[in-house]
Amino acid sequence: MENKVPSVCAVIITFYPDLGNLRKLVESLSGQVNDIVIVDNGSPDSMDLFVSELSVANKPVVLGLGENLGIGHAQNVGIEYARNSGAAYVVLFDQDSCPEKDMVVKLLSAATELESTGVPLAAVAPSYKDFDGGRLSSFVRIGYFGFSRIDCAPGNRVVEADFLISSGSMIPLSAIARIGGVDASLFIDHVDTEWCLRAKSKGFKLFGVNDAIMLHSLGDRRTRFWFLRWRTVPYHSPFRYYYMFRNSVLLQKRSYMPLRWKMADFARCLRALVFFGIFSSDRMACVKMMLRGTRDGIAGITGKMK
Repeated sequence: MENKVPSVCAVIITFYPDLGNLRKLVESLSGQVNDIVIVDNGSPDSMDLFVSELSVANKPVVLGLGENLGIGHAQNVGIEYARNSGAAYVVLFDQDSCPEKDMVVKLLSAATELESTGVPLAAVAPSYKDFDGGRLSSFVRIGYFGFSRIDCAPGNRVVEADFLISSGSMIPLSAIARIGGVDASLFIDHVDTEWCLRAKSKGFKLFGVNDAIMLHSLGDRRTRFWFLRWRTVPYHSPFRYYYMFRNSVLLQKRSYMPLRWKMADFARCLRALVFFGIFSSDRMACVKMMLRGTRDGIAGITGKMK
């Protein structure tokens, strides 16, 4: 039996989506929420035609932006739609994600339980399984020299985290009213990091929910290598490294970003420069984009790469 959550609006951000994967996402959500909105960043395929051919009771509303205005802008458009529709919570999705059955219900249960105890809640997010490896992710805490992965303690449903991946995250609209929307000027990459750490700077908290599961793809491809321990590294298209490095530099300048994040992210960028500059098949293109992003970040350039 379907277990829909009427107080939750699902927002899906699309850009040149695989329509088969998108169909699975919508079909999964249609049994979990009453309201679904697709915010499309200028894809060539007609989202209206795609929706008209879906065999689901609650077909998504399509908000076409006509061009790629970035994930941050699209998320803000979806959040505003959710607010106007009367939802109490918004749950965000990338086009390459798919929640398991009852994920939304489990997130809402955790959120309402935390709020009932007086926790100033910014967001809750599921555990992630990769489509290929099927490995459950851990949640993230920030140290001065890097990012550590943490799991829920035995017997606990939730664990406090320092930031969450936006896809799958459920956010109370009352929290967004106090924290503000996402920073659209970042365009892509670090959009979720910035919002989460801005929320924490205002006294809000973030939690991972162990028994809420979502399938999610990170990177264009991944490889495992051993250095002191086995590590899994996602590879991205070279242009993504422009935004990663530019936005890291931009966020380094912001006073509300904690020092421990600044130190850990600086070390992460150095490791990425060395690793992808040596091992990527597009090493020169990656390094070029990293250096260009660093230069533009220092210059304070925001928005879409020109």
